[in-house]
Amino acid sequence: MHEKKEGLTIVPIGGLEQIGANSMMIGCDNEWIILDLGIAFYDKYGIEILVPDISFPLEVRNNIKGILVTHAHEDHIGAIQHLWNKLRIPIYVTEFPAAVLRQKFSECSWGNNVEIHVVRNNDSFRIGEFEIEYVPLAHSIVGSSGVYIKTHYGNIFCSGDWKIDDTPMIGDSINIKRMEKIGKTGVDCLLCDSTNIMNCENDTSEGSEKDVKAAIKKIFKDNKDRRITITLFASNLARMEAIMSVALETGRKVAVIGRSMHKMLDAISKTSYYSSDLKRAVNGVISEEEAADMPPHKVAFLCTGSQGELRSALYKIAKKENRVTKLGKNDVVVFSSKVIPGNELGIRELQNMLVKSGVEIITTELTTAKIHVSGHPNKSAVSNMYKWLQPRSFMPIHGDPCMLRTHEKFAKACGIDETIVAESGDVISLIDGKLSKIGSKKVGLCCIESGNVIPLSSPIVKERAAMSTSGHVSVSFLLNSSSDTLNSSPDVVISGIYITNEIQEYLQTLIYQAITNDIASYSSNADLLIDAVKRSVKRLLLKCCDKKPLVSVHVHRC
Repeated sequence: MHEKKEGLTIVPIGGLEQIGANSMMIGCDNEWIILDLGIAFYDKYGIEILVPDISFPLEVRNNIKGILVTHAHEDHIGAIQHLWNKLRIPIYVTEFPAAVLRQKFSECSWGNNVEIHVVRNNDSFRIGEFEIEYVPLAHSIVGSSGVYIKTHYGNIFCSGDWKIDDTPMIGDSINIKRMEKIGKTGVDCLLCDSTNIMNCENDTSEGSEKDVKAAIKKIFKDNKDRRITITLFASNLARMEAIMSVALETGRKVAVIGRSMHKMLDAISKTSYYSSDLKRAVNGVISEEEAADMPPHKVAFLCTGSQGELRSALYKIAKKENRVTKLGKNDVVVFSSKVIPGNELGIRELQNMLVKSGVEIITTELTTAKIHVSGHPNKSAVSNMYKWLQPRSFMPIHGDPCMLRTHEKFAKACGIDETIVAESGDVISLIDGKLSKIGSKKVGLCCIESGNVIPLSSPIVKERAAMSTSGHVSVSFLLNSSSDTLNSSPDVVISGIYITNEIQEYLQTLIYQAITNDIASYSSNADLLIDAVKRSVKRLLLKCCDKKPLVSVHVHRC
């Protein structure tokens, strides 16, 4: 039995060191809920995604009452399909995220075992010690919600990702009266999105999807004789519908290129968000092959790849690896998206490839038109949330340390005195509106390798890192068991390090001498011999090539 503690406990297990891998645990009387379980994107050593380390959730698994999901973006929902089979706990979620999760689980052998409870916005439901309400908020994906958590110790409001948009095209806008009522009921702690908090005071990135539709319509009007391709986040279904509608209004057919876009359209078709207008727009979509045979002014493309992803549809087209679609001098490509920090080089590489092919590109940097609006709140919107909810204390979430510190400073400037900036793994106590750190739990990031969850700090990842920067040397030799001598020169293969033939021969001689010396000292113990040879080879490569490669040694006896 665990001793009960007065008050609530907040344990972030991801999302406070970088963009993505958002996840938070809330505890009350030894019962827990998990808020979101997302991935972070990674592009090193053959690793594409990272998930939170769930060592602590597994410690208390029998006391976790459920996973709650604020919305269906990968940085909030994407880790569930990789980690649920270890946790095996119920999921409580609203309609659209449920459709996306079912899609993901359909690819898993255990997918039919997942217990998914679909709940309605603004309906309270109880799981264990927690009374939960999903509160609809606008964002760049449909079905986004804040989560209002009530307990006998106090109440927490988690914003999830959100923005103010009075005309969101698809989905709900913020019900300010409901937010104000929640504030009057009581919010002991607000956990709030920090994504845009470092933008300047007069930030204009926030706006309505209705504004984007008007800007896209003008681009179609100004390029009536050219083929238009628009790349955007695949999850922004409201913008996809707006672009499809503009295309239909201007006499164009639309081809959707990119697996993730098709999956999102399939997911929304199974929900009440699938309006007659959206259905009509989707029914007008043609195949990529049909579009290739049409005159440029009669077609438009919707493409994945706005972040320069190597396997995205637009990247493959720009690289001329798409066998059907080719872009050239009669094409305009619109980047209807922001640049996510860390993706700058990949996006510029993609844009350069397009420009070299004669394509005109339109980006947020090259036009004042609102071809993109953010899905996150600026400072003005954040201050409005403070006013609506009147929280007794505040903890910034969803961002790196610079964002979190900036958000804390802004909250204090707006009159919230009780604040804390946490790190993933911190155990935060919330008692009577007061926040304090009372401990820490093991956290970190893991990668997915062949379906397995491996810590990013594992020897496998360290070996890949070493090989990517310093190369690899493989040494194989035949040892005479009776005389403990080399039968022949060792076989040395050097990969990823530039060396001349002369240095190669010189190294071969030095390595032969080093192995001979090591055999004399360690021939009776194979493990010690291998370690000694590794040290000798690393020392020689550092001296001759200024590299510290990963070294593999193979000893064969005869």
